[in-house]
Amino acid sequence: MNDIGLLGRQVRHELVALTRTPITMILSIAFPLVFFLIVAAFVGNETIDARAGIRVAQFLAPAFASFGVVMATFSFLAIGFAEAQAGGVLRRQAGTPLPRWGLLGGRIGAAVLLGLLATVLVVATGVAFYGVQLIGRTLPAVVVTLLVAGVSFSALGLAAAAWLPPQATTAVTNGVAIVLAFVSDIFAFGDGMPGWMSTLGWVFPLKHLVNALGDGFNPYLDGSGWAWDHLGVIVLWGLVGAALAVWGLRHGQDRASATGTSPGRAHADDVRPRRTGSVSARQVLGSQVGHGQRVLWRDPSSAFFAVVFPVLLVAVIPVVNGGGTQQLGDSGLTLGAFFAVTMAVYGAGVTAYVNMPQGLAEDRERGVLKRLRGTPVPAWALLTGRVVAALVVSVLTLLAAWALAMVMYGAGVPASWPVMVGVFVVAAVCFAVLGLAVLSLVPSGQAVVGVTLGTLLPLSFVSDVFLQGVVFPDWLERLTWVFPLRHATRAMTEVTAGLGVGWWHLGVIALWTLGAAVVVVLRFRWTLEAMRPGTRARAERAPDPTRSEGNGQ
Repeated sequence: MNDIGLLGRQVRHELVALTRTPITMILSIAFPLVFFLIVAAFVGNETIDARAGIRVAQFLAPAFASFGVVMATFSFLAIGFAEAQAGGVLRRQAGTPLPRWGLLGGRIGAAVLLGLLATVLVVATGVAFYGVQLIGRTLPAVVVTLLVAGVSFSALGLAAAAWLPPQATTAVTNGVAIVLAFVSDIFAFGDGMPGWMSTLGWVFPLKHLVNALGDGFNPYLDGSGWAWDHLGVIVLWGLVGAALAVWGLRHGQDRASATGTSPGRAHADDVRPRRTGSVSARQVLGSQVGHGQRVLWRDPSSAFFAVVFPVLLVAVIPVVNGGGTQQLGDSGLTLGAFFAVTMAVYGAGVTAYVNMPQGLAEDRERGVLKRLRGTPVPAWALLTGRVVAALVVSVLTLLAAWALAMVMYGAGVPASWPVMVGVFVVAAVCFAVLGLAVLSLVPSGQAVVGVTLGTLLPLSFVSDVFLQGVVFPDWLERLTWVFPLRHATRAMTEVTAGLGVGWWHLGVIALWTLGAAVVVVLRFRWTLEAMRPGTRARAERAPDPTRSEGNGQ
């Protein structure tokens, strides 16, 4: 087979693998599109030039398209390559006819095509619904900019995978991409951003990509749309990433054996001396709480997005929006205190609604839940232990977020802090039961992550979590009050500000909890049954090395 045919087949193989991974499609394709739709829903239809028909969405579309490119190339190429290293795929690849350049070229080509697909979807949606105009004279520059940026971000992703520990790649790459999005005119724009933060954004290539594409969509600029200064910075970063990737791949070898945990340590809990005799229900429940804690904390990606990432946003979002010490209307809260509360609610959602059911789904695919029937652990102890473990992590996120608000923005201890913690626990329990309901209804672990994360993140943008003071269209405003997330954030902010307990918010949360509990009671037995042969075969052929420690029991 000639080189072009070999590369084409490898690109096709990588694309098929990407499309079969729901989390990849959600974060690189669905999220940029959903975020664009949400933001455009309340500002995109504003007309800034009636004669030319130019709307605000004309400048939003290239920004969110840029976010899709960086997620598809930098983040997920790095994650996939790190998993290939940890699983020994690269080491085994040396014994096949596929050369190393073919493997890397296939991954880069698939990532670039995925980024282009994300761009096409965002722009096509803008053209169809929000009057976004394509400028013919700048289209060649836009396409070349996208290709150059895709290759450059792919090189940076390979460099991250070559030098970071595989367990930390997901957390670091996603964290870097999302945080940079806040200082690169994607999630935050306007005059509220401090000068030093805007300058910091110009150091990195993402802001240059956003502005280069923005120039290509700007109808008020003359010329063919070539932003040579922005392209130069993007290419420079790509060359640096390529050099670091080559250096790391040549000198790092396959780090699976060096950084992976040996089989004896990975299953340390299984070789401990077993206690003989009868075990009380309290001891069984305590052991399950401890095991649930280990599952949640041993996955660096889960711990990052559940605890570190929300706390990091407490430090970023108020500063981007003009400072955390300013009063937020008549709410009685400063901007820093408000986002400390909402980010804690978001962290509870990630922990209880996404990570906890994901761990159980992976246990189900490995047959752990089926084997549970041969142990003294009843199903109620397993579920209660996981829920309590999620509550502990959620409360720690709340404490960390509020402590940062105290240090950075001078927030004091709320007078009603016991009630605040109680409301927070009620909301976290609701998220956990909803996550168990999704687990009981959805057959695969990947689908569980797709459903939970695919609903949590869009709802966070319309539920006073990431955005504040935004006036949504009436239909969207009414829709947000149907779901428990906005009730949780509103109940938390009201009780924190000393406005009392929002009982009707708690009532809606309780109704969702009871409804989800009914689903769990009726359907959870299904999770203990044998998996379908096809599902078991796929799980055995493609184990998840990044979760092996957390689900070793």
